[in-house]
Amino acid sequence: MAQLQETGPGGYSVLLFLLGLLLLASPFTIWWMSVGAPWYTVWVIWALLIALSALIAHRLGHHDT
Repeated sequence: MAQLQETGPGGYSVLLFLLGLLLLASPFTIWWMSVGAPWYTVWVIWALLIALSALIAHRLGHHDT
């Protein structure tokens, strides 16, 4: 029987990378850009990815001490 393992910082980094790849470099991008999204949509997505990575780093940083 497989056991669940706690996800470390590397796992969260991979998940964020895949989320960014899905939102910014996939055929999905063509769809959300054709909807008529404002010009700053890409910048907002980047800001959200950076904020998520900072939040994860902050939350995981307390466990290192």
